[in-house]
Amino acid sequence: MKITRSGVCKNSPKNAFVEDFVIDFITSAEIRGRVEDSASLPSMPHDVSEVQIIHAISHGRVGAANGILSMGGSKQPFSVFMEFTSAKAMLVRSLNLYWQ
Repeated sequence: MKITRSGVCKNSPKNAFVEDFVIDFITSAEIRGRVEDSASLPSMPHDVSEVQIIHAISHGRVGAANGILSMGGSKQPFSVFMEFTSAKAMLVRSLNLYWQ
């Protein structure tokens, strides 16, 4: 799978956490330890071949990312919004994923 990062998260550990978490979530990598035990996460399509992150931001207890997913030969925009358990952004409490 091809992954293209935003390249703008280097000076913000929380923004980097958002970007890393979203990539790991989309690629089905290990996210245990970064998600609250009671969190309900949406399912991801299994035919994603490319992920491009355009923005990854955080503020207080909220984080968001957007980008492009390549699935089945087509490119589709996506966005992810997450709520953290605290402003330190150590654990994700909830996550919403939107794509066309």
